[in-house]
Amino acid sequence: MDLPNRARVVVIGGGVHGASLLWHLSREGWTDCVLVEKAELTSGSTWHAAGQITRSVADYTTAAFHHYALELYQELEELTGQAVSLHQPGGIRVAYTDEEVDALKTHLGVGRYVGYPIELVGPTEMARLNPHYDFTDAIAAIWTEGEGHVDPSGVTMAFANGARAAGAHISRRNRVVEVNLLDNGEWQVVTEKGTIVCEHVVDAAGCYAHQVAELSGFGVPQANILHHYLVTEELQAFVDADAEMPVMRDNRVAGYIRQEQTAGLIGIYEHRGAEQIWPDGVPWEAENPLFPADYDKIAPWLEEAFNRVPIMGEVGIKRAVHGAITHTVDGPMLLGPAPGVRNYWLNTGSSIGLAWGPGAGRELARWIVHGETELSLRGVDPRRFGWADDDYIAAKCREDYEWMFRVHPPGEERLANRPVRTSGLYDRLVAKRAMHGQAYGWEQPKWFVPEDQPLEDAHGWRRPRWHEAAREECRVVREQVGVIDLTAFAKYEVVGADSAAWLDRMTTGRIPKTDGRIALNYVLTEQARIETEVTVTRLSEDAFYLISGPMGEQRDLDWFNQHISADDDVTIIDRSTDVGTIVIAGPNSRELLSRCTQTDVSNENFRFLSMQDLSIAGVEMRALRVGFTGSLGWELHMPLADMGVVYDELFAQGADLGIADFGSHALNSLRMEKAYLTRHELTHDIGPSQAGVEFFVKRDKGAFVGSDRLDDPPSGNPWKLVYLDVDADDADCLGGEGVFAGDEAIGLTTSGGYGFSVDKSLAFAYVHAVHADPGTALQVMILGDKREATVLDGPIFDPANEHLRG
Repeated sequence: MDLPNRARVVVIGGGVHGASLLWHLSREGWTDCVLVEKAELTSGSTWHAAGQITRSVADYTTAAFHHYALELYQELEELTGQAVSLHQPGGIRVAYTDEEVDALKTHLGVGRYVGYPIELVGPTEMARLNPHYDFTDAIAAIWTEGEGHVDPSGVTMAFANGARAAGAHISRRNRVVEVNLLDNGEWQVVTEKGTIVCEHVVDAAGCYAHQVAELSGFGVPQANILHHYLVTEELQAFVDADAEMPVMRDNRVAGYIRQEQTAGLIGIYEHRGAEQIWPDGVPWEAENPLFPADYDKIAPWLEEAFNRVPIMGEVGIKRAVHGAITHTVDGPMLLGPAPGVRNYWLNTGSSIGLAWGPGAGRELARWIVHGETELSLRGVDPRRFGWADDDYIAAKCREDYEWMFRVHPPGEERLANRPVRTSGLYDRLVAKRAMHGQAYGWEQPKWFVPEDQPLEDAHGWRRPRWHEAAREECRVVREQVGVIDLTAFAKYEVVGADSAAWLDRMTTGRIPKTDGRIALNYVLTEQARIETEVTVTRLSEDAFYLISGPMGEQRDLDWFNQHISADDDVTIIDRSTDVGTIVIAGPNSRELLSRCTQTDVSNENFRFLSMQDLSIAGVEMRALRVGFTGSLGWELHMPLADMGVVYDELFAQGADLGIADFGSHALNSLRMEKAYLTRHELTHDIGPSQAGVEFFVKRDKGAFVGSDRLDDPPSGNPWKLVYLDVDADDADCLGGEGVFAGDEAIGLTTSGGYGFSVDKSLAFAYVHAVHADPGTALQVMILGDKREATVLDGPIFDPANEHLRG
C-alpha cells in the first residue's frame, strides 16, 4: 500500500505503545492515521519484554492502567483475531520488614476503589498460594488474583491488526528522517518512502524517542538502561503442576520470578551498578539488539532467587535476555504534550510497556481526539522535567532502575546528581540544618532538624521524626513570625496592550482593574476542566504578574503561549529562574516588615490581596500580601542573587519577634488547616464544580476558555471534592488512601496531613458526589485500617479569614 500524503495523526514507532495508540485512535473514530516503523513491529524493546502486569500499585492512574490492560487482554484476541497468550496465575509481592508491609498496605485502598481483588496475606496463606517459594523471614505479602503476563509480540500484532482492519495505515521498514513544523501549524513528517502532512505527531519511538524528538529541535528526558531476565531449563515440578505458579515480586531478589511455560523466568533490577547504553544515541541500523549476559553484575540477586525457588537452581539457564529498557528520571513514563510545541505528543519512557501500553494508548487517544482524558495524567506529563540537563537525566534514570525493587517511603530523597536549582538562600538554610526536597528541580526546605537530633532526614508512612519539629515550626507561624523560601513558584510577566483582555479571556475570574490589586484565578481547558490555578497581580494597565505552582512552570508557559493569537499584542516573559521568593507569615510579620522598610505596611495602607514595590536592605522587590499559610503575611519577590541580603536583614530585625524558619512539611499542615487546594486536587480531569472552586468562576463576565462547557457532566467519574476530619492514630493521609461508605469504596484521598494548630488529622478526597454533604460519616483506609472520618463544611482554622485580613 502506498504511503498516504496526508493523515490526522502520524505515530512514530511500532512497539506496543505506538500500536496501542493507533488502535485506540481508531476506536475513537480516527482511522486516517499512520504508524511509521523503521524496522519491524516490536523490534525495539517490546519484543524482549517479559510482559508482566501487576495489580499491586499505590497510584490511582497507574492502577487504572494496569487494570484496563488485564481487562483488555482478556478480549483482545476476540476483537482482533490475534492471540496474545494471556496468563493470569495471580501475583504475590513479598514483605520482610515492617516498612515493606506498610508499603504494601498503601496498595489496598487504591485496588479496592479500582475494583480488583487484592488482599494482605500472612505466611501460611503465602505458602499455600505458592508451594515452590521459600518464604523464610517473610512476614506478609500482597496477593492479587488475576494478574499475570502476556506475549509482547502477540499484543502488539493484535493492536496493529485491529488498527489496520479499521482503516489505519502501518508503514514498516521506513525510517522517519525529518519532522518539521509548518507555518500553518501542521506537521510535515519526512520518511524514507515519502512525506506525510498531518495535524498531530506522536513520538512513540521507545529507545529512539530522544533522537526522533531531536529532529524537531527538542529532547526527551529518558535513558536506555540494560536489564536481565533469564529463562531456565524445563522444571519437572511445573510439568506436573495443576496450576501455574503466581508471579513473584521480591525486593531481596531485586526483581520478579515467574513460570514461563514449563520453565522458570527470573528478572533482576540490580540495586547497584545499573548500566546506561547508547548515551550518544541508538544506531539507526540496530534491530532486536541484545547484549552478552553479565552474571557478575547480577550474581547476588540471582543467588537469592535460587534460594527462594530452589527448584530453579537445580537446572541450567537456557536463555539469557540482556536488553535495553527506557527509564525516566522519576519512574513514570512520558505521556502527553511535548514541551514548547503544539500537537506534538510523547508516548515513551515506559519501563513497563505491556502494563502501561493499553491505558496510555486509550488516554492519549482521548486527549488527542477529544481534548480531555478520563484519568489525570499530571504524574506522567513530559513537561515535568523542563529544567533537567543530560547529566541529571542519565544519573536519575540509572537511579530509577536501581530503585525499581526497593521500598519507597514518602519523603525519602533520591540524591543522585543534586542539587540542580538552588535559590540565593540554599547555603544559609543548609547551614541552619535544613533538609531539602525537590520541586521542579529547585531545592526546597522541608524541615529544620533541631540541634538535639541527628543531622539526617526522616521519612515514612507513619509520623516521622520531623513531626514534632514541624509542630514547632507551625507554632512560630501561628504565634510569632516564620520565614520560608518558596522560590520554586512559577512566575511570569504578561505584557502588551491586549494583556488585560487576553487574561480576561483565559481565566474564570475577574482581572484586577486597579494597579497593585491581586486576584486568585483559574484557567480551564476548552472542555472546562482545570488546567491551572494562578495568582494575577496588576502591575499597570498593560502589565501583569502571574504566579502558579512549581510543577506548572513549563506546562503553564506552553498553555499561555499557545493561546495567544496572531492578533493579540501579548508577550509572556518567564521570570521563574531570575526571581526568588521569601515568604514571611505570622502575627508579627507586619511589625517585622515595618522594621525593614520605609513603606507604610499598615492594614489601612497595605490591604489584603494587594501588591506594592518596596525596598529592604537596598534591594527593590515586589511585596504581595497573600499567603498559603492562612496567617497574616507577605510574599517578597526579588532578584535571586539578592535573597541572602534580605534574609539576613529579616532575621536581624526579627530577633525579638520570635522569627524562625519553617519548611514545606509545616506549610502543608498550615494549608490543610485552611482547606487550601494544591495541584493534587486541581487536575485536568476535574471541573471547577467538582473541585469546589465555583466561587472563582464568574459566569456573568463574558466568554472565556471553557465557559461554554461548564455544565457538561464529568467525563467518566462522579467525583466531588470533600475536606475530611480523620480519626487517625500514628499515620496521616498522604494521598491515594481509599475512602469507604461502609463496605463500598467510594473515592480516594488526594492529599492530607496533620493540622498542628488544631490537633486534627485532615485530608482532601474525591468521592462519589452523593457522599459529599458536610457531616457525612465516612471511613478512610490508612495503612490497611479503616479510620472514621467526617466531611467538614469549611476551613477548620480561621474560617472568617480574620488572621489574613487583620
